[in-house]
Amino acid sequence: MKKIYKYGLLILALGFLGYHSVYFEKLSEVKAREDKEFDFHAYADSLYYEGMIKNDLAVSVPELLSALASDQEKAFEQYGNRLGIGQSAYFMVAATGRITEISNEEIRIINEEGNTLIINTKYIFGNALRDASGLVKLTDFKTNAEFNRVSEALNKLIRTKAIPSVKQQLQPGDRIRVTGAVKLSKKNTDYHIQLTITPSQIERL
Repeated sequence: MKKIYKYGLLILALGFLGYHSVYFEKLSEVKAREDKEFDFHAYADSLYYEGMIKNDLAVSVPELLSALASDQEKAFEQYGNRLGIGQSAYFMVAATGRITEISNEEIRIINEEGNTLIINTKYIFGNALRDASGLVKLTDFKTNAEFNRVSEALNKLIRTKAIPSVKQQLQPGDRIRVTGAVKLSKKNTDYHIQLTITPSQIERL
């Protein structure tokens, strides 16, 4: 009987230790904690102010257009950024010009070469700025959802903070410099017609 009691106590002790040494969490709780730990807005701030603003990532619009006219394939390879294969790529560009029109949605300028450029100041969404910068890689994040949250945070910062603070001071006739992203396709070769820029920065000159 003593052996039975000993074995019984041993089983109870092992069960007690086993119960308290293994802790299971719901997947949703783990994911919620991981999301909370990574601050996408802080990351976007760093990406914008320390990466996009401090570094010269842009090619001038005239230089890009000249390169495209000379050798499209080489221009896409040298200046374009894309995540996979395809006919389209994102380019980080810079342009200087005089404002001809300002609306709630956009600013239109004419550059030194006489080209009209449209600066989209309202609908700053999608992945244009993230991908054109070339600073963020899909492999930096575990999932596509996290990768896309970088775009959301970056777009919100630019759309609600960086651009409005400058735009409200501008008026037709002002000369400005804009840096931002454009999406171009190899299929559409008429790049001079109303090139639309998603801005990362606008400076009054």
